[in-house]
Amino acid sequence: MKILFKNLIPRLFAALMLTGAGAVHAEMCSAKFFHDGGVIEIGGTGIFSIQAKMAFSQVKKTNADVCQAKVRGFANYSLMGMFSGSNDLDHLMLINGNKSSLTKSATSNRADAASFDLRLLNVFGYGAPIQSAGQRFPAQAFKLDLGDPNQATTPLMVRTGEKTVGTRQSIQTSLGQQSCWPVRYARTTDATVANLRGMTIPVPSIQSNITDWFCPQANLVMKQEIEHAGQRGVIEVKSVR
Repeated sequence: MKILFKNLIPRLFAALMLTGAGAVHAEMCSAKFFHDGGVIEIGGTGIFSIQAKMAFSQVKKTNADVCQAKVRGFANYSLMGMFSGSNDLDHLMLINGNKSSLTKSATSNRADAASFDLRLLNVFGYGAPIQSAGQRFPAQAFKLDLGDPNQATTPLMVRTGEKTVGTRQSIQTSLGQQSCWPVRYARTTDATVANLRGMTIPVPSIQSNITDWFCPQANLVMKQEIEHAGQRGVIEVKSVR
């Protein structure tokens, strides 16, 4: 059984602005993965499991703060072991100073295909540099569409509480031992229904406590820990090259 996240433009960057622009770190253009042939691979298990790969190509750098790249790849994901999806990624990433966008490629041959929404992962950070423990980032809310790509969809509201930065710690990552900031917050998805193959499927409300480990050396959230109803899961950046 599959529930597909339909026709969404992923907003990978921190502010998660629904207008399609967000703030990013100026160092993004010189990040380890931002080059032709650069790759980020993500894997995770638990209530929300995912296997995803993002490959960078056609990278252009005007200067240290202005750059762009094609981002292609795939995402396979499952929610609660019941609802699952799989789709290709084909996007154009633009960075100009402290503004960024990641939009679906106009040359894609799959205009109606699902697009996984990476706002759930906060992979690239929070839109402003983390400077100290106790720093806070505002609560957010955004919608995902649930259902078959060619049918009317039902929105799923995702809400995150205020994010609070903890004390910097050394953790083991796929890039070795790194000094990283834990960013903790609550995440809730509202109960809803999804129309799937002519059936109405109830989707329960899910309340989770999240810890993102943002590692400045990699300029990425290298690990996301999820706790839900006593169950634990983890989503990690498995490789960066």
